[in-house]
Amino acid sequence: MKTLKKLLAAAMLLGASVGANASVSAHVNDYNLGQLSVGYNGFGANFVSGSFLDNLHFTLSSPSEGGFGVGALNFTVGGMPMLNINNLTMSLLDNNSNNLGSGLDFTVNALNAGNYYLQVSGNANGVGGGVYAGGINLSPVPEPSLWSSLVAGLAVIGFMAYRRRTMY
Repeated sequence: MKTLKKLLAAAMLLGASVGANASVSAHVNDYNLGQLSVGYNGFGANFVSGSFLDNLHFTLSSPSEGGFGVGALNFTVGGMPMLNINNLTMSLLDNNSNNLGSGLDFTVNALNAGNYYLQVSGNANGVGGGVYAGGINLSPVPEPSLWSSLVAGLAVIGFMAYRRRTMY
């Protein structure tokens, strides 16, 4: 029991020092996720404190569809929030800061190759701040030329079948 009290006292001191360093404006951090590939791309386990705004930059090398999600790890001991994030939000923006989607879980169709970034924000008010993590699930978008080639091929096969039927 004494050990638990000492841990709680240390956590409260840590929280007080984190709170003393927190400013009124959000802490802005930039991260580079690099070039993302088709499939699942995880990010996070980011420890944050106070109000925060994280920009997670990434590049797509080909047109894609994407599913985006983020969540917080909220951890309470004895009714005291050790790790907690309130008002967690995420938005996907293109290189011109146009909002393409937002929420904790959303899908965006037909993303062109290029540069994008996610803005993750919230208020980490746990004794030790807060932790969030998320993921991006990408799938390829068929090229328009692929569809036109498919239709042209079917038309040629149909014409050949029609011609054979009229000849015999």
